[in-house]
Amino acid sequence: MIKLGRNFTNTFVLDKLSKEEKKKVLSGEYDLFSMNALGLVKFKKDILFQIKLAKEFGLGHVELDGDVPNPYPDFSKEERKRVREKAEKEGVSLSLHLSYSNVGSSVCSLQELDRRKAVELQKVYIDFASDIGARYLIMHPGSAPFYMVSKLYLRKLKEALVKTLVELGGYAQERGLLLHLENNVAFDNIFVEPEDCIEVVEEARRMGTEVYFNFDIGHWFTRADCGKDIPDEPERIMERIPKDLVKELHLNDYVPGEKTFHPPLHLETGPLKRKNLKNYFEIVKKLEPELIVLETAYKYLDQVKDKRKILEEETAYVRSIIKEVG
Repeated sequence: MIKLGRNFTNTFVLDKLSKEEKKKVLSGEYDLFSMNALGLVKFKKDILFQIKLAKEFGLGHVELDGDVPNPYPDFSKEERKRVREKAEKEGVSLSLHLSYSNVGSSVCSLQELDRRKAVELQKVYIDFASDIGARYLIMHPGSAPFYMVSKLYLRKLKEALVKTLVELGGYAQERGLLLHLENNVAFDNIFVEPEDCIEVVEEARRMGTEVYFNFDIGHWFTRADCGKDIPDEPERIMERIPKDLVKELHLNDYVPGEKTFHPPLHLETGPLKRKNLKNYFEIVKKLEPELIVLETAYKYLDQVKDKRKILEEETAYVRSIIKEVG
């Protein structure tokens, strides 16, 4: 049976603000980017709260966001132990999304010094994930400037990324973790299409490293804002993924034109309507992943005000489709 989990992104950041800060957000004086600036790190730090939320929504998994800024490298041994024990007690598994901006985006850098620094950084996060008892790791492929989007540059970028995957994949394996490569958004310029990511993952596997591919369909939809089409049944892209590369998948949507990431699925504001999600889960059933992580983010104040109801409705909506597919 596929486990359902969440990355809570910014959905409960409001809960971590002071009374005065909440008042300014709810009145519209502060926008949601300001809300995140004030409380996102506080929310990320309270992993016990995230585990509690997962239980309240009937979920069995929490994916932690290790992108910048985050508090995780500074967790003490005692804090890491408390997280591990709490997750085990509540029966909630954990995964960590490795940092993908700032230094973390250099995992495919053509400058070996930069790539090495990125690897060094990601190992810090892998150690943290191991200490809290996480099972899965998710890594973006890095980014490149527009002037490196050419055949020869892309070959070199792939070589650098394979090198990183082999090193980090082995490091993760030694600590009982499964490393996944996740496809980029189109604005990163590289490794957006599943075939490009699959090629890199399979090359790392041929070199003896156990790594997997986590396809994020919402990321793929960003191609619409970079001059590429989204087909009528975009979920069919999932049929290109080899079953043996799948352990975890990310499920979210995207609204082209508005450039809205991770809108609530049940509102059907992006390409994924109910019929598409039904097809999605029919394909997923054949891929047999261990885990699907829902990623929902709030862009509008009304969503923050109605934060719990939205996630309750979305979770029920997704569960109903999974039940329908069987």
